[in-house]
Amino acid sequence: MKKLIIAFALSVVATLVAPTNALAQSSGNFAASIQKTQCTINTVGGLPNSGGLNNNGGGTLLETYIQTPNSKFTTLLIAPSLVTGLFTNTAVTTSMPTSANSAAVVVKVTLDGKPVLPATSDSPGVIYDQRFQQLSTNIFDKIDNCQGADPECNIDLVLSTLSAHSFNFIAPNVGGGVHSLKVEWEFVCTDSNGNPAPCTQTYTVNTAGACAGPGTVTVQQVKAFTQSGGIVVQ
Repeated sequence: MKKLIIAFALSVVATLVAPTNALAQSSGNFAASIQKTQCTINTVGGLPNSGGLNNNGGGTLLETYIQTPNSKFTTLLIAPSLVTGLFTNTAVTTSMPTSANSAAVVVKVTLDGKPVLPATSDSPGVIYDQRFQQLSTNIFDKIDNCQGADPECNIDLVLSTLSAHSFNFIAPNVGGGVHSLKVEWEFVCTDSNGNPAPCTQTYTVNTAGACAGPGTVTVQQVKAFTQSGGIVVQ
């Protein structure tokens, strides 16, 4: 239990609604986890961190155990819902006329340590939100006053977004027993060359960042319809 509490502390704030051992012995049983911390945007213009986000770092939204009956068609429907925020700041100068970066929020669900569909071992996460931003200009070649190191000759674009997303992960034919379930998110950012880069926590020029929250995870035990062919994976 101590390990679970530490994991939720790292995800800023989280309240476990279901017991740590969420028993699901009959079809339709339900468990949930709620993370209440809200991601917000600094909408005050003119400040150094204008457009910055208030929530940094990845986290664990749910880590628990699910007990299922011994049934061939027992399936877990796992639905993480999350408010996501993205920050991108691309500035160009006379020495750097093109700037680009990207930010993304990726959600991962594992059951007994293995990715849950539609995620796979090759693509273990599902993108909830992603943005690529690029700013280019040729004005410096056309304005005589900008030929040089004049700090007033620059263009700065800041874009911040908040949105809410939900996605259904499906674990078919899980079989009977006790299964470990983990739902987590991570932030993925790149620099102007497309290389992985740490997501910013300062929201300065030419950086990208992300945030997440509030969020919920619902887990429901169901049985697949056998007459319709059950679950089809394409």
